[in-house]
Amino acid sequence: MKYLLFVFITCLFLSCSTQEENNNLHEHSIKTYYTCSMHPQIIEPKPGKCPICHMELTPISVEQMQSNMLKLSSEQTLLANIQTRIIGFDNIENQIYATGVVKENERSIQYINARIDGRIEKLFVKTTGTIIKKGQIVYEIYSEILTATQNEFITNWKLLEKNPNDELLNRIYENAFNKLLLWGLTKNQIDKLKLRDKPLIPFPITSPSTGTVKAINVSEGTTVMEGQNIFELADYATLWVDAKFYENEINSGTAIGKTVQLKFDSKTKPTLKGKIIEILPQVSPGSMITIARIDFENPSSIVQPGMQANVIFPKESNKTILVPSNAILKSANENTVWVKNSDGSYESKMVHIGATNSSVTEILHGLTIGEEIVISGAYLLQSEFIFKKGVDPMAGHDMNKM
Repeated sequence: MKYLLFVFITCLFLSCSTQEENNNLHEHSIKTYYTCSMHPQIIEPKPGKCPICHMELTPISVEQMQSNMLKLSSEQTLLANIQTRIIGFDNIENQIYATGVVKENERSIQYINARIDGRIEKLFVKTTGTIIKKGQIVYEIYSEILTATQNEFITNWKLLEKNPNDELLNRIYENAFNKLLLWGLTKNQIDKLKLRDKPLIPFPITSPSTGTVKAINVSEGTTVMEGQNIFELADYATLWVDAKFYENEINSGTAIGKTVQLKFDSKTKPTLKGKIIEILPQVSPGSMITIARIDFENPSSIVQPGMQANVIFPKESNKTILVPSNAILKSANENTVWVKNSDGSYESKMVHIGATNSSVTEILHGLTIGEEIVISGAYLLQSEFIFKKGVDPMAGHDMNKM
């Protein structure tokens, strides 16, 4: 009984081995497989229809399946608009993007203060946001001391005209002239007083500077004292942008003095250049954000505080292999480039990419200097490869092993 069982097991083993060998020989003897051009994952050893789309399967040889080369005729190359370029070293324009808010330049804020005690009889500027020019009349004031000094100046001047060499009259004139200057009168206004017979009441006061009115701190009829603030002005000829960067994007020690580009919300606003003047201290020790203050000139006051700004910070980069960004075929798991070989064939190569922008991309691994890559028609090559061979040229490759 044991002998019969041993014989049966031995025969069964030999039968299975023979069947497996026959299957292996059959697989090795097959020189043509069949695949679907629409679903290249379907590979069959005999003709038939695709189980997914029911199209007729396309024959493909073992050599074709194993090769990732593709050859095109001159007519196909012309129709596909295949264009190539030999790659080399270059510098990539490595840019960091940040956002910020336009703010007033605090260093340009100015104040129009009362130079003398008196009463505001009339305000010529009554709303904030109004632009005031230097020398423009902004209010009229009635002041007893100013009236008395005007009267003194007019009387003294008439006497001085008759006695120009009188030392006492000259000292009185100079004292009165300097008082009027200190109280906010201009030289032109003082010269006009020489033509009058009596004081000008109330007296118009002009702005000593140009700016946009931020605040009006008095009203008509208000009594003011010397030094009291009447108007607060902001000069928008220069403004600031407080831009937010991640702390690993910007070096606080080297960023100050760097020039950046500024773009604003409105399409009508031009791109302006600014300079980083300060790195603001962190609000909290654990903050991941670095705030850079950017100073920029604002011609014709086209930009206003409160607007959003997009900041482009150029970062230095070393020479590297660069290819046009549109030459790279990107997918979820891999990046590939088509290379033209010396025999005229095209080969798909997997690459690791680094810094990139809309025009060029850095290649870290996968290509060498002097190779000729496809910069136009890469997608058509990819489609033609899959159509002819039924497989993705990078199928089975591991990106992590590059």
